[in-house]
Amino acid sequence: MKKLMVISFLTVLLFACQKANNDATVIHANEESSSLPTYDPAMEPLTVGAKYSKKLSDTLGVKMYEFTVKPGDSWALHDHPDHAVYVLEGGTMALFMSITGKVDTVAFPTGFAMISGPLSDSGRNVGNTTIKLLVADIYRPRIK
Repeated sequence: MKKLMVISFLTVLLFACQKANNDATVIHANEESSSLPTYDPAMEPLTVGAKYSKKLSDTLGVKMYEFTVKPGDSWALHDHPDHAVYVLEGGTMALFMSITGKVDTVAFPTGFAMISGPLSDSGRNVGNTTIKLLVADIYRPRIK
């Protein structure tokens, strides 16, 4: 069942990326600026959270990795581009979201999935279980 969920997750991600690449109007609507944040390789999750991350794939602008944190582990502030997350092993995190400026305690159940736009966050595993996430960061072209 877990393999079926992961395959479904990857299939949806693949089709979402193809749709985004075919819709050039959105990307080129305003040549002067972009709504996407500037990419800073020093702030990417695989750099900042290297200790907790296992890169699975880095191709065609999509970086997939497994993010694993034990109880008490914390990770520094980092930036995500558009991204999707699938919870392989659930648990409870205290997450700081830079957009809100506050920390929220969030339970992520096993099997939960989400898609999010760009954001900056940091956090800590405040539960008593190891948390394992499958993450796909989607790096789209940025217009200067």
